[in-house]
Amino acid sequence: MCNPWRMSMKALGTLESKIERLVHEHLVEQQRLVKAAVERAFSVLAPAPSVAMQRRGTRVRRSSGALADLAERLLEAVQECPGETMAALAARVGEKPRALHRPMMRLKQEGRVRRAGERNATRYFPM
Repeated sequence: MCNPWRMSMKALGTLESKIERLVHEHLVEQQRLVKAAVERAFSVLAPAPSVAMQRRGTRVRRSSGALADLAERLLEAVQECPGETMAALAARVGEKPRALHRPMMRLKQEGRVRRAGERNATRYFPM
């Protein structure tokens, strides 16, 4: 008897080749779409054409005399306004707070200044 539901081997081979061709075309199209999406994403994130980077100036090491002078000015500011923060003292001395860390450390080691508090809440007092 002839079974109409059974496919011939030739028809089965043809169907298999059509499926493989369609899958291959689908994969190629997906790769193209992904590549385009990645290029769009990175083109948005790409930095503007950069201008030449400016080099930072060379740092000049402060002499011990300059540090001692700054420490004395800092001590005077602490004596005039005890209990102030480094930012307030820096404004009085005319320097940036970061520039006063080493002179303040020297004053603390010499026992001329004490500190109370931690981090941004640190206050400085004369001894």
